[in-house]
Amino acid sequence: MSTSGSDTRITVIDALRGTALVGLFLLHTIEHFDFLSDAAIPPAWLKPFDTVAHDAAFFLFAGKAYGIFALMFGISFSLILGSWSRREGNPHARFLWRLAVLFAIGWVHGLIYCGDILTILAVMGAPLVLLHRLGDRALLALAAVLLIQPPTLWLVAGLLSGGAPTPPVPFHWSVYEGLMPIYAHGGFWDVVKANLWQGVLARTFWTIETGRYLQMMGLFLVGLVVGRNHILERAAEHRRLLQGILASGALAFAVLYPLKRLAEGASLPAMTAYEVTNLASAYCALAQMAVWASGFVLLYPRIQALAPIRALASFGRMSLTCYVTQALVFVPLFYGYGLGLYRYMGPFYSVASGIAFVVLQCALAHWWLRHYRYGPLEWLWRAATFRTLSLPLRHTPRTVLADAA
Repeated sequence: MSTSGSDTRITVIDALRGTALVGLFLLHTIEHFDFLSDAAIPPAWLKPFDTVAHDAAFFLFAGKAYGIFALMFGISFSLILGSWSRREGNPHARFLWRLAVLFAIGWVHGLIYCGDILTILAVMGAPLVLLHRLGDRALLALAAVLLIQPPTLWLVAGLLSGGAPTPPVPFHWSVYEGLMPIYAHGGFWDVVKANLWQGVLARTFWTIETGRYLQMMGLFLVGLVVGRNHILERAAEHRRLLQGILASGALAFAVLYPLKRLAEGASLPAMTAYEVTNLASAYCALAQMAVWASGFVLLYPRIQALAPIRALASFGRMSLTCYVTQALVFVPLFYGYGLGLYRYMGPFYSVASGIAFVVLQCALAHWWLRHYRYGPLEWLWRAATFRTLSLPLRHTPRTVLADAA
């Protein structure tokens, strides 16, 4: 998740990654970390706040935050490969090993939290060692095909024209349904045992059945092109391109969002409505993500010196540590084997607690990186990648000259 181990960093990448992690975390709090159970009926005064918190978080972040992560993953791959090409050894083999280490971290994390994204990133990142050999035009053309999700588009066209049978209920629905009683009433080891297999099935089939695997790979490829051409770190040189992306994303959203709302209000059979709105939501999310990413990069030179933005960049730089820590703290808060707060915390309280925790994490990350070169898990990931425990953690006069990750 991190692009560099040196003190000379592309901080806009860290900050943009930080915004994505904030959005992802706030959605996770509303969902009680995949414990999809509503809180007890709130008092009347709280209901409007719950509605606003839920709708605002999903409008701003659902389908977009993970997309930013996928984009940043492709950018990071490009930057890392460029750095490693100057080292001895095979950079492609090293990157595959790096992904294997990430998978191992994600697998352990997934025992606690079924919705782990690290294992998905690790598996889907492997083809990049071959795809990066393609030129920019070929990468962008392939990305465009993947982003429109041809299988889902074909299915939706058939459903709306009456030429396709009604699709079955997605398999991941029943898997998640079976997990809910365990999360509510099971002990810690019951949750671990359930996540060992059912959790893997749930997140794998969710990724496939929602079409996220296609979008993720498409965004990986876009990130490759962005990283290869140094668009983010040279934003001034690419200002017109970024402005074009911003305007195109805004225009696409202005067209697609009313169509999405129209599909949601149409009297379609249940599973047809699900497939149609799922695809429309995916397209809208891509448009919003384009506005989010390009707008932030254009704005960044004006705000980068602000203390909250510098803390956000530190948060993004330690995204692996912060991401895992969020589950380690909040899963026991929400699940039955811990405090069981899923019974009481609706969207408003969940988002409020999430914001407070993000502020704490940003402050701690900023403090930590004043003294150390890496976050704890970032150090572990890098040390395991290079198979050495001699990797310096603290800042020293010599380590500031170390090569980038």
